[in-house]
Amino acid sequence: MSQPAKIGVIGCGNISPQYFNGAKLYGQIEIVACADINMELARSRAEEFGLPRAVTVDALLADPEIDIVLNLTTPQFHAPVNKRILEAGKHAYCEKPFATSRSEGREVLELAMKLGLRVGCAPDTFLSSPLQTARKLVDDGFVGKAFGGAAVFACAGHERWHPNPEFYYKKGGGPVLDMAPYYLTALANLFGPAVSVVASGKRTFAERTIGSEPLKGSKIQVETPTHNLSLIEYANGATVSAMFSFDVQGLHDMPLLTVYGTEGNLSLPDPNWFSGALRVSRSDDTEWEELSLQHNYEGARSLGLADMAAAIAGDRPHRANGDLAFHVFDTMLACEEAAESGGRVEIASTFERLPVIGASEGDEPLF
Repeated sequence: MSQPAKIGVIGCGNISPQYFNGAKLYGQIEIVACADINMELARSRAEEFGLPRAVTVDALLADPEIDIVLNLTTPQFHAPVNKRILEAGKHAYCEKPFATSRSEGREVLELAMKLGLRVGCAPDTFLSSPLQTARKLVDDGFVGKAFGGAAVFACAGHERWHPNPEFYYKKGGGPVLDMAPYYLTALANLFGPAVSVVASGKRTFAERTIGSEPLKGSKIQVETPTHNLSLIEYANGATVSAMFSFDVQGLHDMPLLTVYGTEGNLSLPDPNWFSGALRVSRSDDTEWEELSLQHNYEGARSLGLADMAAAIAGDRPHRANGDLAFHVFDTMLACEEAAESGGRVEIASTFERLPVIGASEGDEPLF
């Protein structure tokens, strides 16, 4: 294996510890510096996770040692910071969503192409063992022709646990933009590009009460739909029903992600995580059967970043790439727009569906 790619991190907030810990699992990457507009936070993270240095954003972008910059800023800064990273001559990998508008997402892709650099984006959970195994089984016709599916994310809202949850209920927030990336990326990996959406949405509660410290008891005025039902059509002919909701009180027992085939069904684990059981049920079965997985690892955040670094070294496409991320973002916006308009929204973007891990020549194991 070649020397690990040197990674710099911009943004040391709530999600960063998962990346700092996850990166330690992969020999393809090494985090060498972190930066944040709050230098005290950057220094604290560097000390906590044993990073060589905490620096300013400008110093990180100017550092010739750094190959890839991991952008963990808040969503409204994903595209602008990605552009700065690319302009500094470095590859960029960011947290989801890829952008906050189609126009700025396209600008990032066009700039990367112009400069001969790469962009990547979370979520990378579709690279987990259960979801990669499911993808191979779908490709192999294990349940016959996969003609449809279902995806469900439903909870009572993030204000119960998040320390500063107001942005989830303002314009640009909501369950589709926050949680659908995990499900829609998994579905895109299974079925390929989406082509259209019809949907319905609502704002069930006009006000939310924060239940977590330090803002416990504060009120949030809800400005965005918090319950979305979408019917998504894919280019391969499959149709998927999807529900994304912050309005479901208490527990639910709906399957999280399911593939329907002409000879049986696959039940996939929560695509927000890297682990879980993959099960099959055929037409005459009375119980689900758990399947063995094709890979010997479950993964952690930074898996997509490690695949990107390995792909650069091996001169092959990386899987959690900008085209996929933009298409998923485009599909998310279509889900919201279709719910608002009450009509069908066509999806113009597309992407190349890449092979499962280990299926390409020179595709090294990531563990």
